[in-house]
Amino acid sequence: MLDRIKKDYGYFDFVLDKISGKAKDFQEIVKSLIYNKLTDNVSINQIPNIYPEEAFEYLGLEKTPAERTFYRTIERLGDKFEFVLERHQKFLEKNNLVSKEQFIDFSSTYFEGTKPELGALGYSRDGAPGKKQITFGISTGINNIPTALTIQKGNVQDKTHFKHTFNLAKKVLEKGSMLIFDCGANTKTNKKMVHGEYHYLTLKAKKKKSYRHIIQLFLQEKNNGTTVKFEKNDSIYECFKLVRDTETTYIFFSEKLYQDQLLKRNKKYQKLLEKNDKNLKKVKKGKNLGSVITKEGYIILHGSIQKTLAPISNPYINGLEGFFALESSVNAQVLHSIESHRCLNKLW
Repeated sequence: MLDRIKKDYGYFDFVLDKISGKAKDFQEIVKSLIYNKLTDNVSINQIPNIYPEEAFEYLGLEKTPAERTFYRTIERLGDKFEFVLERHQKFLEKNNLVSKEQFIDFSSTYFEGTKPELGALGYSRDGAPGKKQITFGISTGINNIPTALTIQKGNVQDKTHFKHTFNLAKKVLEKGSMLIFDCGANTKTNKKMVHGEYHYLTLKAKKKKSYRHIIQLFLQEKNNGTTVKFEKNDSIYECFKLVRDTETTYIFFSEKLYQDQLLKRNKKYQKLLEKNDKNLKKVKKGKNLGSVITKEGYIILHGSIQKTLAPISNPYINGLEGFFALESSVNAQVLHSIESHRCLNKLW
């Protein structure tokens, strides 16, 4: 694939020619870094040890590069990031590779060290909340070609980060393009920013108050026989479309999703009950549950059982199971909306 990109499109010459300077084999090192990401995706310092010399020869290098060579190349790319991204976008425009449907998504990655200026503690998608991280936003076309990349401090939320990624992506987007993003970036401000010259399709955040209202509307339409049923990926969906001013809300229900969510939440509830069995046994035997130290001494924790007349309901079940909603500036066919939202596999 790298050979085809170089031979058929001249991508590396177009994007990197003016930043390589006197650095020897600069483009080949960049290709090696991309090759690593597309294959084993090992740490930078492991690249010289993991891949055989033949792999580097295939990529145009005479021998296996030293570890410091990779870091120097990354540093140069970082210093020239704005120029590289600008050339990348010009390349996409020149070759008509900018898709009219763009998926904007956000993620984060953490640092082992503590010195990076952009590093900050924030919501960790890597399961490392105690380490400093950066957040990055990427806009990718439906053709899987990225059009924009933005980097922000590790504590920047998706709803704030969205503006930066959108402003960069729209430099190459055609008017009327569709921006598709998850509920983390779904705010009135962001939708207003997009609407006008562009369109949006986004997941509605699952808040009880707003969802219960649209679920009631859905059930009314279901009773009236006006909901739409269709099959997608071996699942049956039922949908009702609610049009309000400049926004259309697509309310979906899936029996399979309903059963899956019930199963997960019942398992979670059972784990909670099992975890609290120890405290239950202590209370029945009249034992203390523990103690808390204060400036005036220890507070001894006692417990008592409050009996219920009816079986205790699962607190994790909220009545929203099986439902989800998409919001869009476009009043389109139901099936088109669900197909366009690539984040669908993450909704549950």
